[in-house]
Amino acid sequence: MATRPSRKKASTGRTRKARKPRPAGAKRVERVDIESAEVATEEARYESVRSLVYVHGIGNKPPAEILKCQWDTALFDFDLGERSRLAYWVNRMRYPRPAAGMCSSGDVTALAPLSAPNGIVAKQITDADIHDDIRELTSNPEARRVLGSLATKLEVASTVEPARAPGAYGKRVLPLPAPVRRLITRQLTRIFLQDVYDLFFDAAARDRMIGTFTERLAVGGGPFGVIAHSQGSMIAYLALMTTCKDMDVPLLVTIGSPLGITEVQDQLKKILKVKKLKAPANVKNWLNFADRFDPVALDATLRNEYGTSSTVIVDTSVENLEGLRDPHSATGYLATSEVRMAVRDAAETALFQPVGSFVIARDVSRALEAAPAEQRHSILLELDEVSPEEPSLEAIRKNVVSKIEQLATSRSVAVDEYKIEPLERYVAASLTRAETEILADTLGPHSIRALRRVWRDLTKHSLAIAEAAAPDILQARAAHASYAALGEGVHWAVLDTGVFPAHPHFATHSTIVESYDCTKTGKAPLPKSGFDHDGHGSHVAGIIAGEYRDLSWRYPQFGTAPRAKLTTFKVLDDSGSGQDSWIIKALDHISRTNDQAGKLVIHGINLSLGGAFDPGSFACGHSPLCRELFRLWRDGVLVVIAAGNEGYAVLQSDDGELATNMPLTIGDPANLEEAIAVGSVHSEKPTVYGGSYFSSRGPTADGRQKPDVVGPGERIVSCRPRLNSHANANSRDRYYVEMSGTSMAAPHISGLLAAYLSVRTEFIGRPDDVKTCLLKTCSNLGRDRAQQGHGLPNLMKMLMG
Repeated sequence: MATRPSRKKASTGRTRKARKPRPAGAKRVERVDIESAEVATEEARYESVRSLVYVHGIGNKPPAEILKCQWDTALFDFDLGERSRLAYWVNRMRYPRPAAGMCSSGDVTALAPLSAPNGIVAKQITDADIHDDIRELTSNPEARRVLGSLATKLEVASTVEPARAPGAYGKRVLPLPAPVRRLITRQLTRIFLQDVYDLFFDAAARDRMIGTFTERLAVGGGPFGVIAHSQGSMIAYLALMTTCKDMDVPLLVTIGSPLGITEVQDQLKKILKVKKLKAPANVKNWLNFADRFDPVALDATLRNEYGTSSTVIVDTSVENLEGLRDPHSATGYLATSEVRMAVRDAAETALFQPVGSFVIARDVSRALEAAPAEQRHSILLELDEVSPEEPSLEAIRKNVVSKIEQLATSRSVAVDEYKIEPLERYVAASLTRAETEILADTLGPHSIRALRRVWRDLTKHSLAIAEAAAPDILQARAAHASYAALGEGVHWAVLDTGVFPAHPHFATHSTIVESYDCTKTGKAPLPKSGFDHDGHGSHVAGIIAGEYRDLSWRYPQFGTAPRAKLTTFKVLDDSGSGQDSWIIKALDHISRTNDQAGKLVIHGINLSLGGAFDPGSFACGHSPLCRELFRLWRDGVLVVIAAGNEGYAVLQSDDGELATNMPLTIGDPANLEEAIAVGSVHSEKPTVYGGSYFSSRGPTADGRQKPDVVGPGERIVSCRPRLNSHANANSRDRYYVEMSGTSMAAPHISGLLAAYLSVRTEFIGRPDDVKTCLLKTCSNLGRDRAQQGHGLPNLMKMLMG
């Protein structure tokens, strides 16, 4: 993040010059100390702002999620997530491509590329050019008169030295040279007139601008603090006087606002059909900040024009921290100590902290801001199990589902479009931004507490990287012969892309007990034949269990625990991707199966999948999916997860591409402490070649050692999703295929544990003890702990321990 200029004020010690005349129609800016602003917000303190709503200013802007982040950073130095919203009204017909920007780059206007109606890029603009633009923009005589008057007034302002209030000294010791001021003013004027025309003389455009603001308040979440910049202050004012007049807005902050300009006020009166302007009745405190060099805030005194007995209006002169290149910069205003203090004083302190309570996770908030308002998002609604309004979790779930169905009815949308999926402790749904925010407000902790959190229904991927019989480096064959550790009586769940149950590998011992499709809503048993178009799930399942012998083969093909039983869940689609809600649906089924039986029916689960996670939304290993896996672990179910294939990356450098191995690449949910995360090693000579180059490396993002162990993951032979019709009838290639990845390493460990439990049945339901035994009997490969974990498991050592 870029370092901001110091906000300390410098005393120059020089004698003040006599003030030059003010431009015609301009009013003196009254400077008010920040202590006065604090007094003005005293009432707001007693009705603390719970959500901030930003309304940006003129010109092109970066994408909405970037612009919101720029404002958040300028005000609070971190992403506020759900605690702030942006009314994004950029005219994309005029600016088809969003401006470039990052969170740290700031919301500046003057030096951005300017686009005139005729498409000419900004040049050394003259006053005549601006009036030519006005004539091209509109043929409406009244519009031309108003815009021409505004252009003239702003041009005059750029030729006059702005007055400095008595005793006011700041960072800008020397004034901007007059030619620079004129250039900045003309650039701003050109942009300003285009957007002002839309607002004042295009009713459809005006309704759209006001609508973007109204929608951000209408979904609930108040009391609101509205922060409006430039033309955004006019949009906010019109909305607060009309469509949002009943909203709870204890604080309105305007920065770089043109609301004091006579021509602007005249047009507002016509739109509102009033003779005198006044502050919105629902605004308790109105703080207006202006830089004396900002031509858009030419007339910066609002108290006399808008003052009412019910609203405190304070006009404060500040020095925009971006003033030397853009005195109209929004983030330059927001970063001043005066504006920051005013907003922070009005905010609910507990909410506006870098790490604080929330309902909508930060990554959800970013996704909602980044997309069009009507776009639907895959959302996980976490139920609040301690709701005082409902007697049971089932009642809470029904309430949430009912609320979503009511939204569908009220919006005349088919319920099927919401893709509602009730889970045990969650409800998955496809929701728009407004619907998500409505549910968070009406069902969240600030209301009836039916919802605890709103999460993204994140995507997970299979972790095989390529198509390519590992030697017995886990000592599984020896354990089969010596201890009959074949997995008999042990049941494992495979959460993957499905399975090809008709494969002869699974027929020998009737391996597949049940199969379910969790990618569809409701309970959907899989067909009994051929349902794994991707092939990943069949390959993983064949590594764990099953067996096939052909007399023409020298060695039979068998799983690590050949006689274990499997229940498979399709939680990844045919491209190998799936959502958290699909996985959680499978976990709910496993939990219910065990609960209803009164004992462990399913003893372990294998997840050869993973994905990224947002550390700003939840702690490492504490995502919704991780928490559900933790519950199963505590109920006695072993959880085995692939560590990920993110250990190798190609980076861009000044010298070109740089291939390197990457630490801190353990994915989610493999970062769960109460699970066994499995990395990959060479399948034949692990002590010689060590860890696979692609295998994700630890530690976890919060500093814990992962992976826990490693397993064979390179060129692993296992089941095809369908028989290879091009291969010879009895060849191994007809039935089996090679794949590589931590997806292949994890089921080796799942099979090893199933084989172990079939002999040491006293450890069933004791996952902590099993994990301890697994880790302490591993063979050290002489590699770094972040890569090999505790090493390579040895089933014979475990059984002898």
